[in-house]
Amino acid sequence: MVTGNGGTPDSFREQVAAELRAMEEDIFWTEKAHFATATTYARLHLWLGIIATVAAAVAAASVIGDAAPAVSGSAAVVSAIASAIVTFLKPQDTEQKYRTAGRRLGALRVKVRQALDLDLHPSQPEQADTWRVLARTFAEEKATIDSDAPGTSNRAYRLAREKIEAGHFNHGDPRHAPRRPS
Repeated sequence: MVTGNGGTPDSFREQVAAELRAMEEDIFWTEKAHFATATTYARLHLWLGIIATVAAAVAAASVIGDAAPAVSGSAAVVSAIASAIVTFLKPQDTEQKYRTAGRRLGALRVKVRQALDLDLHPSQPEQADTWRVLARTFAEEKATIDSDAPGTSNRAYRLAREKIEAGHFNHGDPRHAPRRPS
């Protein structure tokens, strides 16, 4: 794939393939970071719901059981705060936005992989104009997804990296196992 002239690709086909592989890797990491963030919001929603429910139950039981007013009042405040956080932060909606972005990126990654395996396959005729349009189209689609999606944090990438390195996303063809970014 590379020549002796400093490691540059021999042909335009190889240059396009190198660009698509880099794009595929970037899409993969961004996709998994979105899924990691969605998981965080799902857990937040679950825990806030549990806290609100338990605190409300404690407040109700302490009123019925004639417990100290501080117990029922504190439990009621905790329940109200947890419920307010769920209402105003809407972690379930935010989770869905991240999950949708991850799914869209996954679908784009499949298109990029198919372009690499099918459109750029050596048995296909040279189609430099088509390949350039293909690479630009994928880059534009990635940019659109990124602009529509909520941002991800370094923490999300760390969580994604842990899952990737643990092999959670290895599905078959080792040629498409993304490399760890430097």
